[in-house]
Amino acid sequence: MLGRAGDPEARASVFRLAWPVMVSNLLQTLTTTIDLLLVGSLGATAPRAVAAVGLGGQFLFLFFSIMISVSAGTIALVARAIGAKDQSTADHVLKQSLLLGALLSVPLTVFGILFARPVLLSFGAEPAVVDLGTAYIQIVSLSVFFQFIAFLGNSALRGAGDTVTPLWIGGLVNVVNFLLAVNLIYGLVLVPRLEVAGAAIATSLSYVVGAAAVLGVLLRGRGRLRLRLSGDWLDREMIRRIFRIGWPATLEQIMLQLAFILWVGMVVGFGTEILAAHQIGLRIQSFAFMPGFGFAIAATALVGQNLGARNPAAAERSGWEAAKLSVLVMVGIAVAIFAFAPTIARAFIADDVVVGWTVTFIRIHAVSIPAVGVFFAIDGALRGAGDTRFPLKTSLSGIYAVRLPLSFILGFILNFGIIGVWIPLVVEYWYRAAVISLHFRRGRWKSLRV
Repeated sequence: MLGRAGDPEARASVFRLAWPVMVSNLLQTLTTTIDLLLVGSLGATAPRAVAAVGLGGQFLFLFFSIMISVSAGTIALVARAIGAKDQSTADHVLKQSLLLGALLSVPLTVFGILFARPVLLSFGAEPAVVDLGTAYIQIVSLSVFFQFIAFLGNSALRGAGDTVTPLWIGGLVNVVNFLLAVNLIYGLVLVPRLEVAGAAIATSLSYVVGAAAVLGVLLRGRGRLRLRLSGDWLDREMIRRIFRIGWPATLEQIMLQLAFILWVGMVVGFGTEILAAHQIGLRIQSFAFMPGFGFAIAATALVGQNLGARNPAAAERSGWEAAKLSVLVMVGIAVAIFAFAPTIARAFIADDVVVGWTVTFIRIHAVSIPAVGVFFAIDGALRGAGDTRFPLKTSLSGIYAVRLPLSFILGFILNFGIIGVWIPLVVEYWYRAAVISLHFRRGRWKSLRV
């Protein structure tokens, strides 16, 4: 399924770009995971707090999905421009992407503030969880503008081949978030004990710091791109190009998040303890996915740059090498989290019931992780070529035709309970890996125009 014999040069290029992305994405995930870890130690209220922060994060990932969609166009176009040695176009794509992100952040902020409670109520969670989750979402929604600027700025740098600068910025964001969260959640230094609200404030302020840092780098031109304040700020044609590549990713992410919400809706009925376990499991899943994201970004940048340099054969080699390395790393992660599932679960919460169900989720999910590695890497390669429609079809068919129907059938009709709801996750990702690999092997993506 993973193509021809290895190419050492392509493999080295993939790894050189991928490892900083892996670490920086781990740090990005850690920003919100710190919230979960800290509120998980709040004693008797911990299961409710964990469920609230987890549901809040699920809601807010809708915003993240929009950011991913804009970044798909950003990375592909920046990579093509850099591959063609067209620095001015690369800088122009950066400017238009940041402008687009700033404009999109406004309605998303309003949506988060107004609709947090109705959405959480629709899950059917207990009132205390809804109250805490609503406060968390509304506070973090105020920082959406800064999240967009930081995310898109870092994405543009990665498309240009600079994956180290976003790593350092991610480290800074995490240090700020941890120091603020410890104080605001527990009320340690001249501040009241704010618990879940404190976690939201700390996360929001850390995003502000991240946006300021990436803007400082781009304005000074320290990386491979420079944000130029002079010149036109609104280029409708460039924004259309970004959207043309990114809209399938937008639709994909929105539809996926809606599906995840439906999936969580199936879990809610099994009680707060299982919901808390599910949310912890999803956060661990996010960590397990980060190496795959790293290889995806590397594949996107290298495929885009090679196609920009009119070398489709090198682009294909980069995609396959990214997939092979991704599988190798993800198998190691799968083995590790399966073996150490109890220890990992207890790092989040001390409640024995929640820990037991979390271990079950982790071990079921571990079986899917190698397939996730294949899917992410090939998905990234196709995005680098501007082929965002096929990944859309693959992802949506996987979750709507495989995961959700099977979860309902196994969990409720055949009465396997929560185990039946979780197992289809594994089936879905092996389906996705097989379908997208076959499409990449056919090679039609090599002739796409962006």
